[in-house]
Amino acid sequence: MSNHLLWQRLGAASGIVYVVLLIGGNSIGGPDIQIVFFMEILAFLFFLFFLGNLWSALRRAEGGSGWLSATAFGAGLMSVTIKVASAAPVLAARWAGDGLDPQLARTLQDINNASFYLSFFPLAVLLAAFAIVAIRFGAPLPRWLGWISAVVAVALLVDGMAGALYPRDFGPSFLLFLLWTVITSVVLMRRAGVSHSAVSNAAATPPSVAS
Repeated sequence: MSNHLLWQRLGAASGIVYVVLLIGGNSIGGPDIQIVFFMEILAFLFFLFFLGNLWSALRRAEGGSGWLSATAFGAGLMSVTIKVASAAPVLAARWAGDGLDPQLARTLQDINNASFYLSFFPLAVLLAAFAIVAIRFGAPLPRWLGWISAVVAVALLVDGMAGALYPRDFGPSFLLFLLWTVITSVVLMRRAGVSHSAVSNAAATPPSVAS
């Protein structure tokens, strides 16, 4: 295995690591807030590696001068920025300790909760751009994954609007996004190093029938 292929697969696998760290951090909960914070920040860092690998795959499918791949990359960065920036008020509240007004502490926590739903909107753009590229151009991205991405994009958009209007602690569409991330990571790992033309020819050539 060449170093280039290895790095491609490691970049694709970063999406799976992101999901594992994010779910692991949230499952810990309780008093171990430092561990939870560290795992979530680490998860977002791995998501950036996955995002770079995804951008590369979209560019190969769309062509170097395409703008949808850049849109997907920018939307992914925006979602990470929203979530990481929202952690600052929560950290400030914890640094203040018991001396902080309870109402202010609750408000700072609400800012973090609201950012969860705000991040759904750029994620919806990310998946919508991915869906268009996969469905329109195909290889090296499977079209079936493009249709799944379109469905999850709509779910994120609807769930984000609902969460912004009616605050709640759970966004079911985010679980769909995590599942999409794992599936996409596996697809990108399996197709790492495969050229656009190779996948297209494999899909277009019918199986031979022995006479």
